[in-house]
Amino acid sequence: MKLKTLISAMFLSFPVVLSAQQLSLKDCISRAAENNTAIRIARQSLETRQKLENATQDNALPKVDLLAGYNYLGEPIKVNLQQVKDGIVEGTASQSVSSANTIYSAITGNQLPQTIQDIIYKTSRDIINAVYPNYNPEVARQSYFLAGITVRQPIYLGGKLKASRELARQQTESGNANLDAAKDLTTYNIALQYIQVMYLNSMLAKQQEILQSLDKNESYAQSLLKAEIIPPYQKNWADVARAQGEASLKSLQLEKENAMLTLKDLIGMPLNDPLEISEILPEENPLPIFSKETANADLRLLESKKAEAETGLNITRSLSMPNIFAIGNVQFFRKDLPLITPPWLIGVEMQWTLFDSERKSKRLASESLVKEADLLIQQKQQAVNLASKIAENKLVAIREQSETLDKARKQTYTTTEMVRKRLENSLSSVKDVNDALQLQYESEKLFYTSVVAYQAALATYFYINGNPEDITGYIR
Repeated sequence: MKLKTLISAMFLSFPVVLSAQQLSLKDCISRAAENNTAIRIARQSLETRQKLENATQDNALPKVDLLAGYNYLGEPIKVNLQQVKDGIVEGTASQSVSSANTIYSAITGNQLPQTIQDIIYKTSRDIINAVYPNYNPEVARQSYFLAGITVRQPIYLGGKLKASRELARQQTESGNANLDAAKDLTTYNIALQYIQVMYLNSMLAKQQEILQSLDKNESYAQSLLKAEIIPPYQKNWADVARAQGEASLKSLQLEKENAMLTLKDLIGMPLNDPLEISEILPEENPLPIFSKETANADLRLLESKKAEAETGLNITRSLSMPNIFAIGNVQFFRKDLPLITPPWLIGVEMQWTLFDSERKSKRLASESLVKEADLLIQQKQQAVNLASKIAENKLVAIREQSETLDKARKQTYTTTEMVRKRLENSLSSVKDVNDALQLQYESEKLFYTSVVAYQAALATYFYINGNPEDITGYIR
């Protein structure tokens, strides 16, 4: 009986859920791209970065603010007349003398006598001193409201705007690389889990086949016991072997159930949704075409991080350049202001930080971050090259081992058949048949273990080189 026929018969022997979905490896990967939690998180992160990048595209536009406020002063603003009293008194007295002298000179043609000038000066000073306020008058109320619009247009910022946009773009690229890395890792994990399910399908089919043979052996032992050809203990051997076969089958079924739960979680399916994978491991294991080129997602992510670090370095360098803005202001409410100010103004403003104790340390830290990114990329590239070469060698070695184990397991078929015929001719015991079947099962297990190891190594090779989805070309 062919292996796929046995699997179909095995599944028919258990309760079938009509709505169970049959998914290929490609289907599982496709669904995971939409539903896997890690991929959805990476996609949301990318969307956030894209929105931030879009926001930076408008950072060269003017900034318009509505400024409004209510101010209450501890006391009204006053004019300090006492501070200018001496100047006003002296100036006014001198002005009085000058005016009187001018009038006298116009009438008589002569200057006022000095004594008269002194009298006028003293009299004017005394009068002004007498009437001059001895307090500081208030010029406004204690509270007032102010509102206006302020416009600030960047003209030159030393490359800060361009660097800011470039940093946002690089962060979006990092988000893309992070999404690709999440997809590749999820694809790789799904492939490994799918291969594990295929292995369990193959072993379930073989165990079912062995169990059928154990049933036949038990029935044959029962007939020999009735004919008193064998003693009862030999019949017991057949019973024990069959019971062990059933226990192994149930263990494999439970193991597959757990593997299916893990696969559902990776796909992003609810654990209670019905899903069935009926594929078995392929017995032919062709080698892939080995390539020296790699598109490893983690390496691409590190390269994008390096580009971010370089942009950050450009930003720190631009901090030493001046900032020039065009400014404008229009005020709506001015009647309560303590001073009379113009209703609007325009101008150009420059800001230049001449000294910043942290500027040099920030620049050095940014340069160090770029060097660190270079070293990480170099380290990752070496690790990828090494892992790729090891995967290539492992594929060749496991394939050769698998071919040897395939020949050995096929030889056990002949051995089991020979022992069975000897039993029919009373030349061997029931236990000999059980032992032969057990050896056959162990040989099958060794072979399929090598096949699953090969498929896992193949998936690893494609993942290392940045193409984990290529495994679908080897698993139908």
